[in-house]
Amino acid sequence: MKRTIKTIGAIATIGIIALGSYLLGTGQAETVTEIKTVTEIKEVVPDGYIDTNSDEFIDNYVDMRRVMYWEVNDGLQLYFEDGSGYYIAGGID
Repeated sequence: MKRTIKTIGAIATIGIIALGSYLLGTGQAETVTEIKTVTEIKEVVPDGYIDTNSDEFIDNYVDMRRVMYWEVNDGLQLYFEDGSGYYIAGGID
């Protein structure tokens, strides 16, 4: 008999705690709906971004996507897809 009463008490306690938790959670939860209208569009450019179509890039950088073959002797020789090449003199002293 004592065991049955303890079991019923434990189940009732767990039920009361579960119900209280549910009621506290739903009572404090609040749905906030906020609508914002964006009328201005800004171009976001990350730090370090290089525009590969700009004149500065074309004049100052080697586009490695165009390199078809390379070899290293006393320096670095790059061969491009259009048949041209670029030699970078090097060597470790």
